[in-house]
This record gives sequence, structure tokens and C-alpha cells, in this order.
Amino acid sequence: MRRIRVAVSFAVFVGLLLARPAATQIPDKFTNLKVLPKDIKKQELVSIMRNFAGSLNVRCIHCHKGDDPADLSKVDFASDEKQTKQIARAMMKMTQGINTTLKTDLTPIRQQSFDVTCYTCHHGNRLPETLEHALTAELATEGVDSTVALYRSLRADFYGRAAYDFGEWSLVSVAENLSRDPAQAGAAIALLNENLVHYPESAGTYARLGETYLVKGDTTTAMTQFDKATALAPDDPWLKRRVERLKGKK
Repeated sequence: MRRIRVAVSFAVFVGLLLARPAATQIPDKFTNLKVLPKDIKKQELVSIMRNFAGSLNVRCIHCHKGDDPADLSKVDFASDEKQTKQIARAMMKMTQGINTTLKTDLTPIRQQSFDVTCYTCHHGNRLPETLEHALTAELATEGVDSTVALYRSLRADFYGRAAYDFGEWSLVSVAENLSRDPAQAGAAIALLNENLVHYPESAGTYARLGETYLVKGDTTTAMTQFDKATALAPDDPWLKRRVERLKGKK
């Protein structure tokens, strides 16, 4: 599998962040500050860093040079060696710019405004990716079996959290994009069958299976899938019209 992901429970994660020994290992003075104010107070900076860590579900050494996340005394906070730190700076500038623009443009329109934060896009995930992005990237490099395994792993680690959308239509959407390419129809079918494991009464999934089998040229199996879809959603007007058109061609 392309990635190994570890989801830390929120309670445990916050406990690690707020651990008193770690707080005492953070330096009192800071150097090489390029986005944050150079005279920023320690408490404010630590609060900002904790916010970053919580929003991405990472530890300090994700951006800062060091080997042991539990021993911050050995972390080189001033080092710019890690690319992730450089990316973080760019993201900070980006959010600052967005919030400035939003405040200027929206204040005359509505009184209540909402700041964009790291969590707005990351939702507790190291990468601000959608489920579709993660699965299609995996499929391109590792194949369909690994993609299904990745979906199951992500679902086990992140279900019920905001990082990924595991709703009924997520895999259907991925499969729909794949099924436009006949060479990818098999992968689309595998993902749709996986979706039926979690949503066995999803008429939309059966309908998309029907469309995908049509792409493969397997009309018989396609009609079987459409029949299952209509049995689950007999009053769906689009589904009715689609099945009538297909049966009219037979």
C-alpha cells in the first residue's frame, strides 16, 4: 500500500500535546521566525503550534528537525531543513491573505465572519486530500486491490471524523469517473462492490454498476444490476426512464 496511516485518538493526542514535560522543553526565545511576529510570546506561539498539530494530527517533528517527538529538547526548531516547515510557512501566508480578503470583502455584506484555518482543509488529516484523490492516486500506482485495501484502512481509522467523506455516494463518484474509461471499468466495479458491503441497499450503486457493465459491453449483467436498483427505488423517475430506454433498445 502506498501509505501507512496511523490515527491517534483525539483524547490521547491532546494529552500528548499538553504534557507538562514537553512544554518545559520548548525554548523561551525563538529565532528564524519569518511569518509569525519576532516578538511573539511563548504562550501564544505554543498555542498556534498546538493548533497546527491538532488540525493535521501530527507531532512537532513533522515540521521541525528532530527524531523523538517526546523529547523536544533535542528538536532544532530554528532549522529550515524540512520541506514540511517551508510548506507550513506558505500555508500560513495563504490563510492570512484569504482571511484579510474575506474580512475586507464580506464585512460590508454580513457582520459575522469565519476565519479560514488549517482545519478548514485538513480536518485532522496530514494531507488536505479528498477520499477520491487518495483512492485515485493509489489506483494509479498500486492497482485496484491495494485501492480497496486503502479504502478499508481509511474507513477503519477515520470513519466518524471530518477527514474523509465515507457517505454512500463517495465511492459511487469515484467509480463514475473511472467508468468513463473502458480500461478502468474493472476497477470501478470493484469499488462499487465494496460500496455495497457498507450500503447494501444503495440503488445508486447498483445503477452505477449497470452503467459500468454497459461500458464493458455486458448488457445482460448490466440489466441485472438495473433491476436490483429499481427494486430498491421503484419510484425514482430517472431510473425508470433509464431502464425503459435500455429495454427499448433490446
